[in-house]
Amino acid sequence: MALTLGSSNATSFRNSMYLRDAKSKMDKSLMRISSGKRILSAADDPGGLALSMRLSNELTINNTIQNNVENSKSFVEMQDTALKTAGDILTEMSSLQSKYEGTTDTSDKAIYAGQYRELQAQLGSMKLERFNGVSLFSSDASTSTRIYTSTQGASGTYVSLANLDIGAAVSTFGAASYSAGVTISNTNAASDLTSALGNIASLRAQSGGKLSTLGFASDFLASKSVGLEAANSRIMDADIADESINYSKYSMQYQAAAAALAQSNLTTEVVMDLLLSINKK
Repeated sequence: MALTLGSSNATSFRNSMYLRDAKSKMDKSLMRISSGKRILSAADDPGGLALSMRLSNELTINNTIQNNVENSKSFVEMQDTALKTAGDILTEMSSLQSKYEGTTDTSDKAIYAGQYRELQAQLGSMKLERFNGVSLFSSDASTSTRIYTSTQGASGTYVSLANLDIGAAVSTFGAASYSAGVTISNTNAASDLTSALGNIASLRAQSGGKLSTLGFASDFLASKSVGLEAANSRIMDADIADESINYSKYSMQYQAAAAALAQSNLTTEVVMDLLLSINKK
C-alpha cells in the first residue's frame, strides 16, 4: 500500500479551487454593493434583465410624453390668458359704448370714440399672438398640433392645440386698423359686443377643457412614472443588507481557503525537507 506523507497535490488544488470560487463570489458581491444593482450581467438573470429593459424603455417614453404634456399646458395657459384679455377688452368697450350713449358732450364723445378705436386695434392684434414661435390661435384646423397624452402614441388619446379661432369670435370688433369694424356710434354696437363676449366665453371654455384634460393626463403620467420606477427597482436593485451579509460570508470563506491552501503547501514543504535530509544521510 502506498504511503502518503503530508498533504497531496490534490489537496492544494482543491484548496486553490475553493479560494478562487470564494474570491469570485466576494468580488461580485462587492460589485453589487458598490453599483446598487442586483443584475450585473445578462447571465445573472436573463429574464429579469429583459423585463427591466422593457420597463426602462416604457419609462423613457412615459417621461417624454409627460414633458410634452407639461409644455402643452403652458401653451394652453397662454391661450387662456390671451382670451381673458380679449374678454376684458370687450367689457371695457361695452362700458365705453354705454358712456358714449349716456352723454351729450361732443368732446366726451370724441374721447370715448378714440378709446374705443384703440381697443378695437388691440383686440385685432390678439389673433396674431404667438407662444414660443407658435401661433396661439388659428382658423384652420389642419394647422393644429396633436399632443398625445398616453404612451400608445398615435393610437392613443390626444389634445389638439392652436385651433381656436379668436378672429371669427371678434370679427366685428377685432379690427387691426381704426377705420374698420363697428364704430362706437353704431346702433347694433351693444348687441354685437354682447355676442362677441359670448364667443370669447365659449373659446375660454374650450381652452379650459383642454387644460383640464392635460392636467389629468399629466397627473396620470406622473403616477405611472413612479410605478414603473418602482417595478424596475424591484428587479434591478440589490438588497444592500443581504449583499453585505453575503460579502462577509464570502470574505470569511476566502480567508479560510487561503489559510487552508497555505497550510497544505507548508505541510508539503516540511515533508520534502524531511525526505531531503534523510537522503543526505
